[in-house]
Amino acid sequence: MATGNALPVGKRVQTQGLGEYARRGFMLEYLDDTVFVLLHDGEQLGIFSAAGSSDRWLQEECARHLVFKHGWDGCLWEGGRRETT
Repeated sequence: MATGNALPVGKRVQTQGLGEYARRGFMLEYLDDTVFVLLHDGEQLGIFSAAGSSDRWLQEECARHLVFKHGWDGCLWEGGRRETT
């Protein structure tokens, strides 16, 4: 739960369930107990139902966004994939 932000009453922002993607600028903004917005660096990616939204599904949505919109190589650490011989 973020503190110190001037959010409209009733909105909760959190990163729970996003795993490593929270460090990459993703967050969830709950509009109420059943609906949330997935955000990346402040950009709204979609509005979803909380019912049936698992951590794995959330992380897949984050990965999909990074791949298609930012050309991400799928590596969770800085520096990208390393060649092994």
